[in-house]
Amino acid sequence: MKAGELIDFLMLYDKDDEVQIEIYETLSDNYIDTTAAITIVEENANVPTLRIDVEAGKFKAFR
Repeated sequence: MKAGELIDFLMLYDKDDEVQIEIYETLSDNYIDTTAAITIVEENANVPTLRIDVEAGKFKAFR
């Protein structure tokens, strides 16, 4: 997703709305989790990065 697309998408919502992301395993397309634990990572100044925290145990079934 391009940064402009994300900005346009987020502008559709009120500033107090919460963003929720559903996580899917890419090979099987199985639903893993839903999370609102999203942070901005500033370690790499070249690329804006959103970090999504998901419990590691949720992926054990796909190993």
